[in-house]
Amino acid sequence: MKKISILIIAISALFLAQCNEPASKVAQEQMQNEQMPQDTLINQNKPFYQGTIMETIDAGGYTYLKIKEDLKGHVHEEGHEHKDFWIAVEKTPAKVGDVVRFQKELVAEQFYSKILDRTFDELMFASNLQHKVE
Repeated sequence: MKKISILIIAISALFLAQCNEPASKVAQEQMQNEQMPQDTLINQNKPFYQGTIMETIDAGGYTYLKIKEDLKGHVHEEGHEHKDFWIAVEKTPAKVGDVVRFQKELVAEQFYSKILDRTFDELMFASNLQHKVE
């Protein structure tokens, strides 16, 4: 009788342990997708900016890039076909003349960099910097 009781307890414990695990890899992926952070979903919907690097400065953990924005025929409100502006990205290899694209995260006005001892009228903090291959 003891052997039957032990066998029933062992089978019950095994059954309960399996119930706590996802049934398949598909179920695990569905659970992960449901728990995807909101900022990741938002990030996928942000538009990309693109332009040519005119100047680079490495400072601290950042690379500051002066970008000549490519608006592809769009005339900016000042009447120019491009706009020059500064962006800051995580430190990355980049050189003048590279064509890049990136996503805007935050824009700071009158941003003072202690490391550079410089104030930027406007500085865009950007992510997902990609070198464009022509």
